[in-house]
Amino acid sequence: MEAKDKPEIEILPRRLMPSKKAEDFATLLKDTGMILDVLFQKHNYSGGGYMVGRFILLLSEHSPETVIDKIRPLCEQVMPYGYDVRIGRFTKPRPTVKDYLRGKV
Repeated sequence: MEAKDKPEIEILPRRLMPSKKAEDFATLLKDTGMILDVLFQKHNYSGGGYMVGRFILLLSEHSPETVIDKIRPLCEQVMPYGYDVRIGRFTKPRPTVKDYLRGKV
Protein backbone atom coordinates (compact mmCIF):
# COMPACT_ATOMS: atom_id res chain seq x y z
CA MET A 1 0.00 0.00 0.00
CA GLU A 2 1.43 3.38 -0.99
CA ALA A 3 1.67 6.27 1.48
CA LYS A 4 -1.07 8.15 -0.35
CA ASP A 5 -3.47 5.21 0.13
CA LYS A 6 -2.86 4.75 3.86
CA PRO A 7 -5.56 5.85 6.25
CA GLU A 8 -4.70 8.44 8.90
CA ILE A 9 -5.99 9.06 12.40
CA GLU A 10 -7.29 12.43 13.53
CA ILE A 11 -7.39 13.28 17.24
CA LEU A 12 -9.47 16.31 18.22
CA PRO A 13 -9.03 17.41 21.85
CA ARG A 14 -12.16 19.05 23.26
CA ARG A 15 -9.97 21.94 24.46
CA LEU A 16 -7.01 23.67 22.87
CA MET A 17 -3.73 22.22 24.12
CA PRO A 18 -0.63 24.30 24.98
CA SER A 19 2.28 23.84 22.57
CA LYS A 20 4.63 22.23 25.12
CA LYS A 21 2.03 19.67 26.18
CA ALA A 22 1.21 18.94 22.51
CA GLU A 23 4.87 18.37 21.64
CA ASP A 24 5.28 16.02 24.62
CA PHE A 25 2.14 14.15 23.54
CA ALA A 26 3.49 13.83 19.98
CA THR A 27 6.73 12.37 21.35
CA LEU A 28 4.76 9.80 23.38
CA LEU A 29 2.78 8.84 20.28
CA LYS A 30 5.92 8.40 18.14
CA ASP A 31 7.52 6.27 20.87
CA THR A 32 4.84 3.61 20.31
CA GLY A 33 6.61 2.67 17.07
CA MET A 34 3.32 2.59 15.15
CA ILE A 35 3.28 6.23 14.03
CA LEU A 36 5.58 7.77 11.42
CA ASP A 37 4.76 11.41 12.07
CA VAL A 38 2.36 13.66 13.96
CA LEU A 39 1.02 16.83 12.30
CA PHE A 40 -0.50 19.68 14.33
CA GLN A 41 -3.19 22.22 13.53
CA LYS A 42 -1.82 25.29 15.27
CA HIS A 43 -3.78 28.30 16.49
CA ASN A 44 -1.48 31.30 16.99
CA TYR A 45 -2.11 33.78 19.76
CA SER A 46 -0.83 37.29 20.41
CA GLY A 47 1.93 36.23 22.83
CA GLY A 48 3.86 34.66 19.97
CA GLY A 49 3.05 31.06 20.88
CA TYR A 50 0.45 28.65 19.67
CA MET A 51 -2.18 26.23 20.90
CA VAL A 52 -2.95 22.90 19.22
CA GLY A 53 -6.50 21.92 18.33
CA ARG A 54 -5.97 18.89 16.10
CA PHE A 55 -3.49 16.07 15.62
CA ILE A 56 -3.12 14.02 12.44
CA LEU A 57 -1.24 10.75 12.84
CA LEU A 58 0.56 9.29 9.82
CA LEU A 59 0.68 5.54 10.35
CA SER A 60 3.34 2.98 9.61
CA GLU A 61 2.28 -0.51 8.52
CA HIS A 62 -0.25 -1.07 11.32
CA SER A 63 -4.02 -0.99 11.02
CA PRO A 64 -5.77 2.14 12.36
CA GLU A 65 -7.83 0.10 14.81
CA THR A 66 -4.67 -1.45 16.33
CA VAL A 67 -3.07 1.97 16.68
CA ILE A 68 -6.17 3.47 18.33
CA ASP A 69 -6.26 0.62 20.86
CA LYS A 70 -2.59 1.28 21.65
CA ILE A 71 -2.83 5.10 21.95
CA ARG A 72 -6.19 5.33 23.77
CA PRO A 73 -4.57 5.15 27.27
CA LEU A 74 -2.13 7.92 26.27
CA CYS A 75 -4.99 10.10 25.04
CA GLU A 76 -6.99 9.57 28.23
CA GLN A 77 -3.94 10.42 30.35
CA VAL A 78 -3.05 13.62 28.43
CA MET A 79 -6.62 14.76 27.67
CA PRO A 80 -8.81 13.96 30.71
CA TYR A 81 -11.34 16.56 29.47
CA GLY A 82 -12.12 14.40 26.42
CA TYR A 83 -11.22 13.97 22.78
CA ASP A 84 -12.63 12.58 19.54
CA VAL A 85 -10.89 10.14 17.18
CA ARG A 86 -11.61 9.62 13.48
CA ILE A 87 -10.07 7.42 10.80
CA GLY A 88 -9.82 8.81 7.30
CA ARG A 89 -7.68 10.81 4.91
CA PHE A 90 -6.84 14.28 6.29
CA THR A 91 -3.81 15.33 4.21
CA LYS A 92 -3.58 15.93 0.48
CA PRO A 93 -2.27 12.87 -1.39
CA ARG A 94 -0.61 15.02 -4.08
CA PRO A 95 -0.03 18.73 -4.80
CA THR A 96 -2.89 20.75 -6.25
CA VAL A 97 -2.76 23.31 -9.06
CA LYS A 98 -2.93 26.03 -6.40
CA ASP A 99 0.22 24.63 -4.76
CA TYR A 100 2.05 24.92 -8.09
CA LEU A 101 0.81 28.49 -8.63
CA ARG A 102 1.96 29.53 -5.15
CA GLY A 103 5.40 28.03 -5.78
CA LYS A 104 5.13 25.45 -2.98
CA VAL A 105 6.13 22.62 -5.33
